[in-house]
Amino acid sequence: MFLHPAHDILSKDNKNGTITILRPPIIMQKLNLLPILLFSLFLMIPSANAELNLELPDLNLPEIGGTSGHYISAVKEAEQGLRILRSLRARGGLIESPEVNLWIRSLGNRLTTRAPNTATPFHFAVAKDLSVNAFATLGGVVVINAGLILRSDSESELAAVMSHEIAHITQRHIQRIIADAEKNKFATGAALVVGALAATQDSQAGMAILNTTLAASAHQQLSFGRGAESEADRVGLRILASAGFNPQAMPSFLQKLEQYDDSNTADIREFLQNHPLSVKRVADTTTRAKRYGVFKGQENISYLYMREKVRALTAASSPTPASVSTKIQSYAKALKLKQRGAYAQAVQVSKIKNTRNISEAVLLAELHNKQKQFQQTLTLLNPLIKIYPGNEAITAPLAQAYASLGNIQQAWRVLRDVNVSEQTSLEIFEIKQEIARLMGNSSLAYRAVAERSIRTGRYKAAELQLRQAIRLPGSSLVELREMQQMLSSMQSIKRVRN
Repeated sequence: MFLHPAHDILSKDNKNGTITILRPPIIMQKLNLLPILLFSLFLMIPSANAELNLELPDLNLPEIGGTSGHYISAVKEAEQGLRILRSLRARGGLIESPEVNLWIRSLGNRLTTRAPNTATPFHFAVAKDLSVNAFATLGGVVVINAGLILRSDSESELAAVMSHEIAHITQRHIQRIIADAEKNKFATGAALVVGALAATQDSQAGMAILNTTLAASAHQQLSFGRGAESEADRVGLRILASAGFNPQAMPSFLQKLEQYDDSNTADIREFLQNHPLSVKRVADTTTRAKRYGVFKGQENISYLYMREKVRALTAASSPTPASVSTKIQSYAKALKLKQRGAYAQAVQVSKIKNTRNISEAVLLAELHNKQKQFQQTLTLLNPLIKIYPGNEAITAPLAQAYASLGNIQQAWRVLRDVNVSEQTSLEIFEIKQEIARLMGNSSLAYRAVAERSIRTGRYKAAELQLRQAIRLPGSSLVELREMQQMLSSMQSIKRVRN
């Protein structure tokens, strides 16, 4: 049984060892992060390790994204990114599957290591939204809609849109739009900014601009200009190629976008209305992509598995492309059967045996757990966790299998190896909470709930939960210091807001 992450508290009866749930009246912190600022986007194509000519002359990028005259400090930008990400998670807008979460982060990290001006951290997530879009904001937050992933045809295509969004951040295009809106108070965009500020009653005016209703209604008025879009194409293309993806993905997809004009692609046509393509932009990107030479890499098959996982989680009724291999077709069918509760049939359809493929192994392990075949899960996943220690996707079903067999301590040891970060799947904290409860360790259970609360912006609840965790026995000195640091961090957030 899981606690409510916002306000439930564990209470242990020392006489009989039972644990009950207390529900104090906590006033939930108001979240003022409504639809996020500035959908930028673009869209994409193929992948992997290429033999490319990356020693090119300077591409003479326009001086749009200069680093002078920062409108908001790097520290505040990072804080803003966390507020946006946590707001999305609080509203349940993001996919929290450990496997999808880890995949999109890994893909994003591969790109940002090749990006310029990456002083601030980046955060990558997949939204449950089925529209074909993506957006980037201050603080390095890049969100990819599930609909975009389902419309893409390869990892390079997806990576192209992500690199384009990363370029908008590194070239500081969003800051320039905000600065221009502040200078021109009579512009449509500036008027929308003023209205947003008045609505939020936020004393941090510069921060509020990024927090409120500028996305949906103001998107057309505040969309990136042609110069910024061209620069994002050029910088994004260099990031894409340097990271080992197919540079032809970017111009190829731009060309495909121009052909989408029938009623079956209304979602893409809406995007094109907000992000018009010019012949010059397509031609320029095509020319620049050719300079990188012939791509000789191969597609990463993990993309195909993850696309089907996203489909099962958000649009199970949509068909899997007929062009994929029989193995991927079987995997996709098994995922959909799992969603319907037909676990035994899903195992048969999947045709998965002893596999070292993480996506296949995780699916089969989840099916074993659903059928209470916990020992089979251990046999399947223990060899993989030795190769990939701390892997979130493997850890979740493995810990659950150990706990179900009564080996609670081993379940906790497996969970402890996960390197917890801001983007760790919320599901991991829920599992940690449950395992700690089974161990009879209320302190660690409270901490798990608090960590989840922090990542959904529920700071008052998290503070109460952490203080309770610190008071109870069960945590080591190191763990107590970590919790004190969490409390100090939340106190800093309070000071900023006050």
